[in-house]
Amino acid sequence: MRAHQERDAEELERLVAPGFRFTALHLAPEPMSREQWMAAALGGYRISSFAYESMEIDVFGDTAVIHARYSQMATYDANNLSNAFRLTDIWARRDGRWQVVARHSSVLT
Repeated sequence: MRAHQERDAEELERLVAPGFRFTALHLAPEPMSREQWMAAALGGYRISSFAYESMEIDVFGDTAVIHARYSQMATYDANNLSNAFRLTDIWARRDGRWQVVARHSSVLT
């Protein structure tokens, strides 16, 4: 999230895998493509602060599943996206480096 917060396009290109999908039903019924997510991350989506409150990582060979509780103070254009979330990330080790291939985000109420 630091690369996202700092709008580090080079680091995001390195970390976010081709074919990445982002699912957040509170935002849209269909998953976002990598291109859509990157455009938002480098465009109108601004994170002023964030915290991973808990995280569990399960590794299965070259695949890792991360279960996290995450909170942020953020906006997308003029819309408030500040909240606490449950995140599930899927990472894959490709050519010796880890990349995120999918994320699911649910708002905690």
